Amino acid sequence: MQIGKYSISRRDLLYAFYGLVSFTTLASCGTNKTTIGNSSASNTNIKGSSSTKVVRLGYQVSGDLTHEKGVIEKRLAPQGIGVTWSQFVSGPPLLEALNVGSIDMGPTGETPPIFAQAAGTNLIYVVNMPPGTGEGSAIVVLKDSPIQTLAGLKGKKVAYSRGTAQTYFVAKAFEDIGLKLSDIESVNLPIADGRAAFLNKTVDAFVEGDPSLIKLQREGIIRVLRDAQGIKTPGSYYLASRDFAINNAELLKAILSEYYEVGQWANKNRRAAAEILAPKVKTDVDTMELTLTRRKYDMKPITEEVISAQQKVADLLYELKLVPKQVDVKGATLTAQQYAAITPDAVRNRA
Repeated sequence: MQIGKYSISRRDLLYAFYGLVSFTTLASCGTNKTTIGNSSASNTNIKGSSSTKVVRLGYQVSGDLTHEKGVIEKRLAPQGIGVTWSQFVSGPPLLEALNVGSIDMGPTGETPPIFAQAAGTNLIYVVNMPPGTGEGSAIVVLKDSPIQTLAGLKGKKVAYSRGTAQTYFVAKAFEDIGLKLSDIESVNLPIADGRAAFLNKTVDAFVEGDPSLIKLQREGIIRVLRDAQGIKTPGSYYLASRDFAINNAELLKAILSEYYEVGQWANKNRRAAAEILAPKVKTDVDTMELTLTRRKYDMKPITEEVISAQQKVADLLYELKLVPKQVDVKGATLTAQQYAAITPDAVRNRA
């Protein structure tokens, strides 16, 4: 596959664009919205029961309350089904693990699934998670930097992790002021390496996220040039391998129900949720609590509106030549009846 002057393989597409060495895990253990698909489609591909004995779930270093509370394990134990968890540095390696069959499902932002689809990953969008306030991700410079505005970054080095949600955020932020990604020098680094390069002043700006963003703000060593408030995004998703979703409908519905209920609990108990997550993400409880206030624990079914919004993300990434081909988001969806079989009632009613 040829992209510009580079010739890359499918696997290289995942890694080179994501800026990752491997997918190795860090640790294992609205109203009037139309649901997508053909409502008269056959439901013969959905199986009510499952022969699955172990469900393999992925999560990210930003923390997962459902993992920490162990509710999925409790829900599935009476059925003789075990649960394993694998932690990933970000969405792209999580989806590569999904592609090679190491996990069955997990969450990512809006951007990684586009890259994964372009690389041929056979995934499906399971459920949508609306975006948070936007304050939890920002393009920042050091406090003593002479750069005062986003426009001042033209021709400068900006570090971010390509293929993650940071890519779409940066592209939209510069688009809003009439600039393109080609107007800056993008430095593709994993988040931890990007932060180190930024603090060492080898790049001019960095895309930082909570809870580290809050920590740096409180320490007074950065200035925010632009956060993600006002950046229109469909949000995040739980994604699964197509085979797992089709062959484990009731099981998947039960898992999503637990994710949803934990999210609703977290929305009402931010402090308690922060106390659980803080030690896991190596931050203090106050910082974690503020981080959670900027997140939105919610779920929406996959609707035509959601897919249309996601398609706009795909179109922009193709227009910017970040992915090598036009991606059809609907190619990673199910029929209406199939979605009805896996979507919890409480979530389906939020359409």
